[in-house]
Amino acid sequence: MTFPLKSNFPTHFRIRKSSEFKEVFEKGNKLNGERYTLVYSENTLGFPRLGLVVGKWCGNVIVRNRIKRILREVFRRNKSIFDSLDILIIAKRKSETLNYNQAEEEIKRILNLRLI
Repeated sequence: MTFPLKSNFPTHFRIRKSSEFKEVFEKGNKLNGERYTLVYSENTLGFPRLGLVVGKWCGNVIVRNRIKRILREVFRRNKSIFDSLDILIIAKRKSETLNYNQAEEEIKRILNLRLI
């Protein structure tokens, strides 16, 4: 599936409700990386959706917002590799120092574990 490369991140690509987060946590599969944990489950929507969990353990609000911006951009630019999945990305403490390229590389590496 191909997606047009737009510079926005519309709400239908987001997991927003706590009930949706809970459903993915309960029914999803977990993949652990060094700096992120991915929890994913199939959806029937035909497009991927993203939910982010960046807790206070990652740093102050400025650091947490930077992490979220980077992860949203990774998702936005690489929607096609996420298939039709609901994905939660949980940032770990070590994720605060990553730039975009490092974050993208790690997310792709973790997703490749799903195919093995």
